[in-house]
Amino acid sequence: MPKRIVFIFIGLVILASLVFYGFSRWQGSREIVDLWALVPEDAAVVVETNNHQALVDHLEETELWQSFSVLPFIQTLEEDIMYLDSVAPGSQRLERFLDKKDILTSVHIAGKTDVAFVFYVPVSTVGEHRFLRSLTEDIDKSPIFTQDTREYQGHLLTDIANTRTGRSFTYFTYHNNIILSASPVLVEEIVRRITRGNPTSIAAEFKNTNYLAQPEVYANVFVNYRVLPDLLGLFLSDEVMPTVRYLATLCQNAMLELKLEKGEIFLNGFSTPEKLKNSLHQVMQPQAPQPLGVKAYLPNRTALLLHFGLEEIERLRLPLQHNKSTYATTVDSLAQTLSQEAALAYLESGSINQSPEKVAYVHLGQPMLAQRLLTQLNKQVSAARQQKPLTEKYGSYTLQLLNVPELPAQLLGRVFSGFEQSYVVQVGDYLLIAEEMATLRHLLDDISEEKVWGKSVGQTAFIAKTLQEANMSVYLNTVNAWYVLNRYITEEDRDNLLRHAPLIKRFSQVSLQFSIVEGEYYTSMVVRKPEQINNAGQNTLVTEEIIRFNSRLVTRPFPLQNAVDRSREVVVQDSSFVLHNITAGGKRGWTDTLGASLQTDVKQIEYGADKKLRYLFATSSQIHAINNQGQPLDNFPFNLPDSLTVQHLAVFDYEKNGNHRLLVDDNMGNLYMYDMQGTAIQGWQPRRLDYRLAAEPQHLRVGGNDVILALLENGYIYALNRSGETLPGFPISLGAPLTSGAVAKVGADLKRTEITAVTRYGNVVTFNLQGRVLNTEQLLRPSKRALFELVPEASNGRSFVIARQEQGKLALFDQDLNELFEKRYVTSASKIVQYFNFGGDNRIVAITERGPQKTYLYDMKGNLIGNRTLENYQPVTIYFNETSNSYTLYRVHRNELMKLEFTVGE
Repeated sequence: MPKRIVFIFIGLVILASLVFYGFSRWQGSREIVDLWALVPEDAAVVVETNNHQALVDHLEETELWQSFSVLPFIQTLEEDIMYLDSVAPGSQRLERFLDKKDILTSVHIAGKTDVAFVFYVPVSTVGEHRFLRSLTEDIDKSPIFTQDTREYQGHLLTDIANTRTGRSFTYFTYHNNIILSASPVLVEEIVRRITRGNPTSIAAEFKNTNYLAQPEVYANVFVNYRVLPDLLGLFLSDEVMPTVRYLATLCQNAMLELKLEKGEIFLNGFSTPEKLKNSLHQVMQPQAPQPLGVKAYLPNRTALLLHFGLEEIERLRLPLQHNKSTYATTVDSLAQTLSQEAALAYLESGSINQSPEKVAYVHLGQPMLAQRLLTQLNKQVSAARQQKPLTEKYGSYTLQLLNVPELPAQLLGRVFSGFEQSYVVQVGDYLLIAEEMATLRHLLDDISEEKVWGKSVGQTAFIAKTLQEANMSVYLNTVNAWYVLNRYITEEDRDNLLRHAPLIKRFSQVSLQFSIVEGEYYTSMVVRKPEQINNAGQNTLVTEEIIRFNSRLVTRPFPLQNAVDRSREVVVQDSSFVLHNITAGGKRGWTDTLGASLQTDVKQIEYGADKKLRYLFATSSQIHAINNQGQPLDNFPFNLPDSLTVQHLAVFDYEKNGNHRLLVDDNMGNLYMYDMQGTAIQGWQPRRLDYRLAAEPQHLRVGGNDVILALLENGYIYALNRSGETLPGFPISLGAPLTSGAVAKVGADLKRTEITAVTRYGNVVTFNLQGRVLNTEQLLRPSKRALFELVPEASNGRSFVIARQEQGKLALFDQDLNELFEKRYVTSASKIVQYFNFGGDNRIVAITERGPQKTYLYDMKGNLIGNRTLENYQPVTIYFNETSNSYTLYRVHRNELMKLEFTVGE
């Protein structure tokens, strides 16, 4: 009996122990775990979602899903889920299991080149446990997968590999949660984090923040700014990383809400300032944020803009660098006149091999004092260098060279570094600084022509979606920045960038802004697909107007602006030598009977006290200038020598002050220059070059010097000064004939100005204005019949393409000498090739066959616009309407002038 009691007692103790052990395990498994505490501290981004299906449904409704579904990450994830579903028990699907759960996804840097993800998924019900157990068993039986288990610091890790895709993942369970990743190293790091005990949440500062409780919010997004630069460093070149790392020191971390609308992604929330010494936040010590006042001077071709809005903008230059120069005090005084705004704009580039032009902007609190200090600084620097102060009048503006190394950085801090020298101009209450004089001239032209953000319908609509006042903002236009992105991305990731070009360019408007509010930065990120207006007829050509004349039209429609309202119109000439003006509304304007055929294009200049637009052109022996009523200006037409047959007319305004020079050349290579009163200019009566010019003479303004570039058909190139004298080092010979002009990248001086020309046989030659050949490269020439020409853009000639024609085939190359496309045509005769570049992806190529009298319009991928040809035998004129995102084309056929509207789809 006593033994039985003893055994019963021992049995009860064992049973009680088992019950207690089981209860403890049950309690442990039911313990609520803060998944955020499991996330390693080196996570760059963490995303929390709680309604997977609602997010996907909304993406599909807003048409965002079709854009994101092409990403490799999404495609890989969908493929993995498909394979797992194929072995899932019954009708249960993995997507259904994942739906309506608080799931975390953390993003990490894996090794030196990869990005890895970790998924943290709670298992809430008995049914879900049963599903996972069955799924694990079915995976073990499936020939698609292999499954191995191993113990690591007291936790059972399972490694699963897909035998068909080669991909694998590792997971373990912890208190009714599954932690899974394709990186076993990260999974092991999380186990070690648990083993150490009491891990702290990576988002502890935001423990009371949960945007998912709000309507229309699809995710909480945590950003770790301390790690984010390392993540970006996987994709960006070392050249830009110091700036990226410094900008990231504005904040330590953030919690943002994710909202989605049609064609738009919004991330809004708060970021914690970075309190470390010498961080950007500590330097700025921001107070009231400022509006984007500089938008009135930002060109539409801006690719990337970094903008600061601070009451004390001079704080950006802290900590001050010791400056021993004689003009240091003047620089300090100039810095004290700055206020509220500073910005750095990178402009659109046409080549991956070209450094993008950049312009620094800063608001002047005391414009008059700043102007005096700029003049004083110019004199001090020139005296120190024993040089004459360099200033240039450009219209009503005065441009100055301040040869102070890194002047923007001295005024505005390290973010504004990279200016070897500085050309400055004051526009309103803003100081504009660029490395090249030509950059400022082009920028002033954009401002004059209202091609700026403040006048852009598309940009205005975008800015309305962003914060109206901020302390720091980054704006990116992915289309304008395409070559910039290609230049500064790592070589390994460039292929991925090209592969996803449609998606990246589709969501082309991006902004990231920080605005101080009660000690924290309200943070807003907008990713937007610009609205496409009036695009129902994408890739169609619609005839708007047909205007018939009594006589056959013999010239192309020349593009002009209306002298009164600057609207776009055209001029054509008929076979009876009458010049006809057609307004934008399709009305007939002025006419002018010339009595001879046009030999040149029709030019427009601002001339006279009223600075109205006038028209200039030449016949074989006369130069004409008329007003907007078709009446000749005083002294015109100019009668040229009887022996002269005009080939080209070039018009120069050296200092943008209305003092125009008219330069014509004849078929013998003689050049004649006149002023607007008909006075012959000394040195040009004539200036003999002994061979016919291949293209219209070009005027370049380089470091205060005027250079006239003349390319001859025999391959010789002359660079002449105002007096017609040949510059040292010229002429140079390219060793082969030329049939087209050149494109110049104007630098600070003759040495740094680069000219690119293409010989008839496909040799691409770059030389400077000292007559030194810098680079030559031979394009592929399939046969001796293959001939080449450089085709500059129609509007300003700052970018170009290269055409190769051979036996009815035409191939087009970009500025980096990559082939864009090749087409075959009916005839073998030479085609007329035109290139229209309106910025970003708004680029059109028009190719005209004179024999069949057909014009083909292509986008830059070689897609035929409108899927049809146009009856036409002259070059066409194309305008771009930014408001409607559409194009207007003018063409002539027999006695008809036709106006067409068309759009180009994605």
